[in-house]
Amino acid sequence: MGESVLLWPMVALLACWLVGVHARLKRLRSACWLAVDNLDRGLQSLLLVAKQALDRPDPATKAHEVLTVAALQLSLSLKTMKSAKLMTGREDETLALSAQWLEISGAWELFCGVHQDIIEAQALQELRRDWDEAHNHALFAKTTANQAMQDYNAALGQAPASWVAGRMGFVPATPL
Repeated sequence: MGESVLLWPMVALLACWLVGVHARLKRLRSACWLAVDNLDRGLQSLLLVAKQALDRPDPATKAHEVLTVAALQLSLSLKTMKSAKLMTGREDETLALSAQWLEISGAWELFCGVHQDIIEAQALQELRRDWDEAHNHALFAKTTANQAMQDYNAALGQAPASWVAGRMGFVPATPL
């Protein structure tokens, strides 16, 4: 009789602890997904600015073609990218996204340099301002996503949670 009096509270305490660990990890994982979705919106705004620049009736140049290809590659990557896909712990998706972001940034600089004399100064200034705003938004979103993923990964590695997190289906996230 004395053993069952101690056993039931211990089982109840263990169950409550497991529910708390699961809830915390789900909350942190959701924060990661929201941050990655915000990054997606930031990169979509970069693509919108690139589209505005590419839709200009100016003559097509090699820089125009390079920006078009870079925008298409980033667009395709964003269409296939899902928040959960970046949360698998695999580095290939995050490395590909980072490489495409660098590629479109380089293509944008090339485009602006080549079209400096072709596009009127005020329109180019406006495009650059829009690009800088979108780029800053994407950088902030990337930083936020990385911080959320670091917090999530740290929670996965903490002693009590690390004992059961894998069995609950939680895997480490790969920062961007």
